[in-house]
Amino acid sequence: MSLSHAILGLLTYRPLTGYALKKIFDKSISHVWSASLSQIYRELSALEKKGYVQSTIKKQEDRPDKKIYNITEEGRNAFQEWLKDFSGTFTSPKRDEFMLKIFFGSKLEKEQLITEFNQFILQKKEYLRSLKGIEKNFGRYRHEFTVDIPEKEEIFWNFTIKRGIMNLETAVKWAEECIEELKS
Repeated sequence: MSLSHAILGLLTYRPLTGYALKKIFDKSISHVWSASLSQIYRELSALEKKGYVQSTIKKQEDRPDKKIYNITEEGRNAFQEWLKDFSGTFTSPKRDEFMLKIFFGSKLEKEQLITEFNQFILQKKEYLRSLKGIEKNFGRYRHEFTVDIPEKEEIFWNFTIKRGIMNLETAVKWAEECIEELKS
């Protein structure tokens, strides 16, 4: 249920629309938990049914009306309880199709494996550039979200970015070493 908690956490900063939540996701936590706009709206609906958020409609003259979501006290309590409970959250579920194919790599031609490793490296390096851009611009992003987000939040947001960057750098190094072994 981490998507719902990510949404609740973002709503602790200020009321937001589903679209604004998606923009914040993409600029802050998408490297640890991704979500499509439809998933966010579906989760907002479920959270509203639970009483964790409530929505208000903001009329607009030149555009469609906006539905703005605000966290309720019950939602804040649920978020705080989830946040305090770290038991069992230190490992992620493992479902890595690329690694599964590498496991059975002996059934493929060496050239094909090298090509796949190179694709893996390109993808990881592209994602690495993206994360480094987020890291560089966190301060600016924080101000885009709202002036209500304290500057102290940046250090915690950067902790997650730093881990993502280190994981990607390690993955690239691993793939490069695999290619070297396959070539020798």
